[in-house]
Amino acid sequence: MKRGLVTVITPCYNGEKYVHILIDSLLKQTYQNIEFVFINDGSTDNTEKVVKQYEEKLKHKGIILKYIKQKNAGQAAAVNYGLQYVEGEYFVQADSDDYYEDNAIETMVNFLDTHKDYNAVRGNAAFRKDNEQKEIIEIRRSKELQNTDLFMNYIIEKDIYCFPGVIMMRMSQFLKNNKGRDIYVNKAGQNWQIILPAVYKSKTGYIDVVVYNYLVRENSHSRQKETMKDVLARMQNHRKILKKTVSKIIDDREEKKKYLKIIKDKYDTREKEYIKYKLHHWKEE
Repeated sequence: MKRGLVTVITPCYNGEKYVHILIDSLLKQTYQNIEFVFINDGSTDNTEKVVKQYEEKLKHKGIILKYIKQKNAGQAAAVNYGLQYVEGEYFVQADSDDYYEDNAIETMVNFLDTHKDYNAVRGNAAFRKDNEQKEIIEIRRSKELQNTDLFMNYIIEKDIYCFPGVIMMRMSQFLKNNKGRDIYVNKAGQNWQIILPAVYKSKTGYIDVVVYNYLVRENSHSRQKETMKDVLARMQNHRKILKKTVSKIIDDREEKKKYLKIIKDKYDTREKEYIKYKLHHWKEE
């Protein structure tokens, strides 16, 4: 009996140097029924050539490749477009420069297959050096092992890591809370827009093993020095993402009001503390 289709959706801009790592990890998966929705977000390098070189290997493995190309519009816009092509019963979103452990997809599917009352499951993430050996820098794992209601955790960013590569969800649950099959598009990314619909009023399981590997690159955007203006703009964008996503998911007026206040208080406090911190250091200088 053929098991449920798993969709891996990946947005990519200029990923020629790294995308092969993710695709190689998909080819090594012990799970057999996978579709790979790859959105080329207007890359100007050889991303397309690299992915196209894998077409036969993916086909031979039984992995369905859906290659989509759009004008550069950002990762959130790319994922938003790619969601229209998702046909899997299960769904993960992986970044083009990260990769899965060989049995990651099978491990997560096994959990959801045997826990029908759960709509999502997460594992651990290994942060690795971007070198040939891929040495582990640290492993992120949950401290609240028995916590299955993660919606509030993601809102306040407690005991979670907010990239969706570590979490597999039932597509039916995602669509239940995201009926338009689209997400709020913002330059700050797409992670919360993907995860929050999957965990709202839903049980999320936990597997205490590494399923996903995050490469820490010295020249990555996240490691570049940001100005105070950049940091505050990023906070504002994240605030908008949470507000828009929560407003879309929650129908009940009072419940929506409660979460919007939590988001407002969270970012009001963060911005004040950050400005205070910067002013203090400027005086010291």
